[in-house]
Amino acid sequence: MKVAAVGGRGPSPSFTRAHFLLAFLTIGASGLIGRQALAREAGLGEGAARTVLRRLRDGGYVDVNASGASLTEKGKGVLLSLQSKLLPIVALEKSRLTMGNEQAAVGVRGGGRSLGNGIAQRDSAIMVGASGATSYVIRGSNFTVPGGSTDCEKDFPTGAWKLLRKRLAPKDGDVVIVCGAQDQLRAKLGAVSAALTLL
Repeated sequence: MKVAAVGGRGPSPSFTRAHFLLAFLTIGASGLIGRQALAREAGLGEGAARTVLRRLRDGGYVDVNASGASLTEKGKGVLLSLQSKLLPIVALEKSRLTMGNEQAAVGVRGGGRSLGNGIAQRDSAIMVGASGATSYVIRGSNFTVPGGSTDCEKDFPTGAWKLLRKRLAPKDGDVVIVCGAQDQLRAKLGAVSAALTLL
């Protein structure tokens, strides 16, 4: 995130910390990805994609050549560290878990210690174009809502809970953020942006 905030001459960059982190995660998941594909996957314009790649390269996290961008050993180390805290992004079909036609979920290990009421996470998601976000804390083995349901699977039955358990394997004290938006990209960005408030 320090690399994302590096200043420079010229106009302010047209991307957020969420775009930057999603771009980094996309490079890690792809192994090797071209700039245009990265721009599309991370919701970046061409110029912003160049800036993100330049900052990651200058920080020693990414190699960039004619074939595309890939993580360096340093970048792979950071990715491993991130993956110990940030659970994979999961695409969901429209569900009752939050608002929005397209939904994405992400988990934060131990995020329950600093979650609060979930409003900061919702607001962070909305700032990057999402419709909203709902944060669930795992208490024991239950999905709970701060100040609300202590067993969401029982109170709001849907097949999405089973998918989240299978893909994220959340543990006691983890937070699962479900973000909704008009399209899957904004839902992912919103989920990442919300998760950043807990990292």
